[in-house]
Amino acid sequence: MTQQLMLKERILSTLKFFDLQDYPLTLLELHKYLIADVEFLKQKIDTQGEIITRDYTQEPEVSIFEVLKCLDVKCAKEVQNTLGFYHLAGRGAIAQTRLTNYFFGIKREKLIKKYVGGLRRLPFIRGVALGGSQAMGLSKRGSDIDLLIITDSRFLWLGRTIATLYFQVLGKRRYGEKIADRFCLNHYLAGPKALGNIKNLYSAMEYARLRPLVGQGVVANFQKNNLGWIRQFFPQWRSVPALLENFLAVQKFLEKILSGRFGLWLESKLKSWQLPRIKKGKFIIVEEDELSFHPDSKQQLLLQKFFYE
Repeated sequence: MTQQLMLKERILSTLKFFDLQDYPLTLLELHKYLIADVEFLKQKIDTQGEIITRDYTQEPEVSIFEVLKCLDVKCAKEVQNTLGFYHLAGRGAIAQTRLTNYFFGIKREKLIKKYVGGLRRLPFIRGVALGGSQAMGLSKRGSDIDLLIITDSRFLWLGRTIATLYFQVLGKRRYGEKIADRFCLNHYLAGPKALGNIKNLYSAMEYARLRPLVGQGVVANFQKNNLGWIRQFFPQWRSVPALLENFLAVQKFLEKILSGRFGLWLESKLKSWQLPRIKKGKFIIVEEDELSFHPDSKQQLLLQKFFYE
């Protein structure tokens, strides 16, 4: 297969993957999230789409000019551009949908600006990143706001409790039927760890599109620690710059109080109280250094359609 033909197949595969999510791409996005050759990927994943190799060889990088040329010459019949967004032929409606979704996201951006900054003052919160539909630009009228929270490596449970109480007191935590415009605290990490679970094309997309809100350097370190396997799916992608932030005085003061024996005792008690109350299930991870709750994830169905249909 010639290089141009392979690039064409990669472009079509990338647009197919995002098309399955009703999400057209700008030229810059198509270049940045250009998916690796699918047949090559199938040799690296299991039947569930999870990566099973540690041979993190990289495909050669492709310039944005090569992508644009291929779109204009090789993909003219299969790909269309509507309102500045590339999509598979006949799917122009999703370009308008994406623009409409921005209006739903504007209100949530104001909520993010208003409430998330306060997390900088809370003890043991090291990094916060925006994920889910808001980060993707896929938010709808009833969507929530997904946050990935990275805590001090010693205080995962205490950090989780403090963050939960913060949003609960503000009346902005998602729970039960209270979903729209609320913060969904569904993923906690004890430090910017390298992940050991759920490493597939969908999760690679989620982590690649994270937007740092607090502790940009910590979020960048998390992405760098997972760079190898993420770039197996998205070879063109790069992590965010590692900018450092200073601790605020109030956070230092609170951590001074809670970092000693009392804090460690409280961490242990919170863990033993919360752990039995967590429901087990698919896409729920409960480990010493990670808590992840995505029980309603449709990623397996999406991956099945993408790779095998």
